[in-house]
Amino acid sequence: MMLKTDYQESGAGNLVDYIRRDREQDAGATVDLRNPAGRELSDPEVDQFVDKSREFGFQRHMIVSPDPTGQYSPEEVNANTREFMHSEFAQQPTTDYVYGVHRDTEFPHAHIAATGERTELEMDREDIRQLREQAATVYEEPSRTRDPTATARDAPENPGRVVDQEAREQYHEAELSLNPDAEKALKRASEKSQQKDVGQPTAEKERAESKPESLSEGAAERAGEQAATEREPEVDLEREQEPEREVGWWQ
Repeated sequence: MMLKTDYQESGAGNLVDYIRRDREQDAGATVDLRNPAGRELSDPEVDQFVDKSREFGFQRHMIVSPDPTGQYSPEEVNANTREFMHSEFAQQPTTDYVYGVHRDTEFPHAHIAATGERTELEMDREDIRQLREQAATVYEEPSRTRDPTATARDAPENPGRVVDQEAREQYHEAELSLNPDAEKALKRASEKSQQKDVGQPTAEKERAESKPESLSEGAAERAGEQAATEREPEVDLEREQEPEREVGWWQ
């Protein structure tokens, strides 16, 4: 399970636009955006959420990406993400969130935009670790994914779903920063991994695939402060505030 998250002291307009962009169509089509109950939101309802996030002046972006060897369908990612978010945030009085499922890669994954009082959405490294474990539990990952010590012949029949860990890591890092060209990062990392794997012994590849998920660049930079405060640091003053939301910014 990969669960990546970051925050900004701003409204969620750009984040919502990023989640809604349909990269497969890329011609004005949008990804369904859903509320905590799983109901698809209308454009006015999406605008209401964005307005609320501007009032709070705080938004958190989360990416929930289950292990591709579990071969999760987009429908399963949708249902499991809804259950996971409900279990973790339903009791927080001001927290509201919307989510969408991206299915434009070999590994369907969910993006969540959350807003509310900052104190409800602050997270330290331990909080994030626990969220990741809870997401894996909801997705029933241990029973859905192959044993990390298994040999190549035990892998799923569809090799396209066995996605390189490093490539997936770099892809989600690019998505976390709302990079519209995240797919290019995935392609480059995948090609680099394929070149590296040529002639690499099976045991060595297994060790590389089973290495723990690394911190995002932003999280690594904040790790020292987090260890001292056990809470997230204040937002980087050099980060630009969110510009006014423009509908169809990707067109």
